[in-house]
Amino acid sequence: MIASFLVAMGRIRWIWWVSLVLLLQACSRLSTTPPQSIVERGLALNIAQTQQTLIAHLAPKVPQLPNFTLRQVDVTQREEQTPGIFHVQGTYQAVMQLTRRKKIESGPFDLYLAKEQTEDTVSWYLMSNNGEKTLLVTNPKQGSPG
Repeated sequence: MIASFLVAMGRIRWIWWVSLVLLLQACSRLSTTPPQSIVERGLALNIAQTQQTLIAHLAPKVPQLPNFTLRQVDVTQREEQTPGIFHVQGTYQAVMQLTRRKKIESGPFDLYLAKEQTEDTVSWYLMSNNGEKTLLVTNPKQGSPG
């Protein structure tokens, strides 16, 4: 009877360790994907760049920055393509402030975000179609001194 109890305890301990390892792997995987705030910054920059290009073509003598507010960003996919490069897809809704009126724009988005880490910082970049990177944010690593 004691032997079967010890065998059962060994199995429980083994199941507990496997569960702990799986949980830690899941947590570390989640922490490497772009957080919602980074996705929203990348999307805002992407929209601003697109609007700025349109404004430059339509009214080249009246340069102005696009004026918009993101209202809703729903991410449907966050997938690591290669180490440090993430493909993020979803839908958004934005309010565009035009000269005399507001326009609500919504639709899908498709972004590539890059993560670079140094010893004490984590930086996120928006990747363009031609491979150029635009810095979104650099933050100190969590748990690093300073």
